[in-house]
Amino acid sequence: MAAVLALSGARQALEDTIAYLQQRAAFGEPLAARQVLRHRVADMATELEAARRLTYHAAELYAAGAECVSEVSMAKLFATEVANRVAYHAVQLHGGYGYMREFPVEGFFRDVRLWTIASGTSEVMREIIAKRLLDRPA
Repeated sequence: MAAVLALSGARQALEDTIAYLQQRAAFGEPLAARQVLRHRVADMATELEAARRLTYHAAELYAAGAECVSEVSMAKLFATEVANRVAYHAVQLHGGYGYMREFPVEGFFRDVRLWTIASGTSEVMREIIAKRLLDRPA
């Protein structure tokens, strides 16, 4: 559940950032025309897609009744970490506006931090994954 919530918020932050970059102009052109900003958006979207696929995979295993503790832990870990990175870059791409409460990315940036803590910290997820990988018989 935490992975799904993190992904949905991060997706909205990405969409808000894309809209902002298309609207905001600097030096006579939209920010969306700047290659470095375009590449950052591409990286954000790629990480989100990878997290989405991992989350869907874990959900499919769970729905099928399969053993999926590791996959669920991986999905939670990766999706929440990605959401934090997306939030960071969304604020960066908004510039000073990223800290203004009128922009939704400000609230997402503030709130997304909880998802790496709630329902098991990232460190706990790593320990669950490592334990299942390393503590099984060879």
